[in-house]
Amino acid sequence: MGVRLTLMDRAKLERDGVPAPLEPRFMAVLIRLALDAGKNVEVDDLSRDVLLPNPGHDDSLRLRRSHVHKCVSALRKALDPDRPGGASVLLITDRGSNPSYRLELGADEIDLLRFEHLVAAARTAPPLQAISALEEAVRLWRGRPLVDVKHHEWARRRIALLNRAYDEGRRRLVDLYAGIGRVDRAIDMAGTLLADHPDDPEIRALLPAFYQERAPTAVNVRRLAPAGTEISVRAGDLFDQHDAHLVVGFSDTFETNTDNDFLVSRASVQGQLVHRLYGGDHRALDRELRSALRDAPKTVESRAVKKYGKLTRRPVGTVAVLHQGGRRIFAVAYSKVDADGLRAQSSLERMRHSLDQLWLAVRAVGQHRPVAMPIVGSGLARIYDVDREGLIELAVGSFLAHARRGRLADELRIVVPPAELAKIDMNRVDELIRRL
Repeated sequence: MGVRLTLMDRAKLERDGVPAPLEPRFMAVLIRLALDAGKNVEVDDLSRDVLLPNPGHDDSLRLRRSHVHKCVSALRKALDPDRPGGASVLLITDRGSNPSYRLELGADEIDLLRFEHLVAAARTAPPLQAISALEEAVRLWRGRPLVDVKHHEWARRRIALLNRAYDEGRRRLVDLYAGIGRVDRAIDMAGTLLADHPDDPEIRALLPAFYQERAPTAVNVRRLAPAGTEISVRAGDLFDQHDAHLVVGFSDTFETNTDNDFLVSRASVQGQLVHRLYGGDHRALDRELRSALRDAPKTVESRAVKKYGKLTRRPVGTVAVLHQGGRRIFAVAYSKVDADGLRAQSSLERMRHSLDQLWLAVRAVGQHRPVAMPIVGSGLARIYDVDREGLIELAVGSFLAHARRGRLADELRIVVPPAELAKIDMNRVDELIRRL
């Protein structure tokens, strides 16, 4: 576990998870060294900054340096007991006319430095990486940084910088959350800012704006070189992606009847396809499906075997390519309905096979145009042994595997209804896509 130094609240030194208590003056010297960790701090600067004048006592430079050396000796015993004195690798002496000391701890060992590093890194990071960094920074905040040495001027200056960084990070999070459609989080973060700055007119103006409905924007975009294909996961309406071909998942019977939500729910993607693009006329969609599937293998069951719905089944992985103006709809069967025809079930094996067949169809007739799809497998035919993030990873990984054999599309766009965003960890999605 090593050495950990807490400075975002009451200072605490731990070695291998065990507290290492220090006298206040020793801790003050350690804090001063920690704020310049990795850099040499001259003995005279330590003496001037940490050892306050003691009226009525010998305050000569020689004696003050002696006090610093005593403090350093105590710190080495606490930090590096197995390497006494000058053998320490954590508190180094740089000798000279005015000797200096250097604390060899980094941001991973000092919470205050970690906080500052995260806020700085977020300034130039892509949105989701910035959110991840700033959320960690906010978790590190305890409200009383450097409280043990706050009476020193050098500490007060650093405390002011830390408070500004904390406000900067929270303001940036408000904007970033709004940008990915997480208005709930933006409101919560703006509320913490307002609690700390109740008279700030800019912060007070934030909250009413967030309570208004807004159109969510892209939440995750990753451009993949060298082919230039974009992978995006965004909040929105699948059927508003007018520049893209669409992917719609079906069962092996390609059921379309939404009457009374009995066989197909109007709220499902299939149901929306019927009502958004076919005006609610499921028979018109059936005619196009029959035409697209005329050469596909099939089996026909009897009504005595299958109580409800269509009697014709197609193999899982069958893709029907429908034409809607200048774009195509790839209707892919990824699940099987049960004997009654009322419940669809799928699996990871079926999903992988269906995606493979989908990309073959996209390669054949997609003309490299963007392809937009929902999180296939997360609806009523839910694959319960994998979560939504895993289903996104599965679709993207399958797409990339086929893209390596030659370009498939300018963009794979996974579209998430805004109401579903709260159920998805977009930081995890970003990490999964980046790893792929």
